[in-house]
Amino acid sequence: MSSASLSLAPGKSARDQRLDLARGVMLVIIFVAHVPNNLWADYIPARFGFSSGAEIFVFCSGIASGLAFGGTFLKKGFAQGVRRIFKRVAQLYTAHLGSVLVLGSFALLLDRKVGNDVMAMRYDLVWLRDMPFRGFLDYATLRYIPAFFDIMPMYVILLALVIPAMALARVSAMLVLAASLAVWLLMQLVPFHFPGNPVTGGPWYFNPFAWQFLFFIGFSFGVRWLKAPTRQIPWLFWLSIIYLAVSVPINFWGAWSLFPMADAINKAIYPADAITILHITRLLHFLSLAYVCYSLVDPKATWLSHPRLLPLYRIGRNSFGCFLAGLGLSMLGGVVIDHLGLNWTVAHGVNLCGIALLLLIAYGLDSFDQRQSKRRLASAEAGGSTVADHRRKTAEIA
Repeated sequence: MSSASLSLAPGKSARDQRLDLARGVMLVIIFVAHVPNNLWADYIPARFGFSSGAEIFVFCSGIASGLAFGGTFLKKGFAQGVRRIFKRVAQLYTAHLGSVLVLGSFALLLDRKVGNDVMAMRYDLVWLRDMPFRGFLDYATLRYIPAFFDIMPMYVILLALVIPAMALARVSAMLVLAASLAVWLLMQLVPFHFPGNPVTGGPWYFNPFAWQFLFFIGFSFGVRWLKAPTRQIPWLFWLSIIYLAVSVPINFWGAWSLFPMADAINKAIYPADAITILHITRLLHFLSLAYVCYSLVDPKATWLSHPRLLPLYRIGRNSFGCFLAGLGLSMLGGVVIDHLGLNWTVAHGVNLCGIALLLLIAYGLDSFDQRQSKRRLASAEAGGSTVADHRRKTAEIA
């Protein structure tokens, strides 16, 4: 989840605020979706279409990775690019380990205090509770992925795949997309799943070999292998609108009682493992949604700078930290609902408080980044570097 965007145009750096806005919206949606027994979750965008916040996360992460890491490979050489990828993967992997140590331990300690196994069952922590050493070893080696801890391991794999992708791109960038498409198609026909739960035998919730296709579509735009499509091609725009509109009754639970055929269509075309393998219904839905938004939202639109959107930009700019914070906040939200009961008053309070805390964390991370940037600038000036050199290095930080 890169926190910066680097233009590949020589001598220019830029940040597309639409990317930050999309990531901010995505993180709020993911928080709401992760709160257990959350009444708000019945009305998130995913209930009205095939795709969800996960597609936004992967696509935007692909774009951001292309902007940040792709620029390093192209400008500073393959070896430097590999070093940056390894550094970022190490950071993500450390966060992956830390998240289960902190949040998993909290959940299991809460179960012990209350005297039940609600949290262990809710988050698939039974293996970690019953076999702590083996459980953590399996978690560390990515053979055991508890519920809601699954996006980070997928992203670690996706980012690591950038290295062979950039090696293949030295022959042809189009070979990368062709290979990515071939792997995705293989996962649709004969899926290969990573083991994700030693107790149930279940696989990873997100199969990285399937989701890498969406990641590399975004990566290709970020690294400029693909040019942005023409805005508002009439036939493509309206075809996308039609697909999005038709998907609403097929997916919205509220329509199934009124239109039983919609529920039957959903069961016929949407397999049980659709999320895991990034089924074509989800892929096409997200690409349609992305194209409609791309067509309608002018990057120079004045409303993008409206102060009321600043909170979402703050969250989007600090997506890595806010994602980890969102995991903890959603867990706490579920605890509150468990104790106060499931009703709309509690749901409103939990969601609004959680989003407010997410925003406070984003502001705190922004403040910390600004202090760090000032220190780096002072250090760079003391070492004889120019302000332009500092800004370029800061823009490359993922």
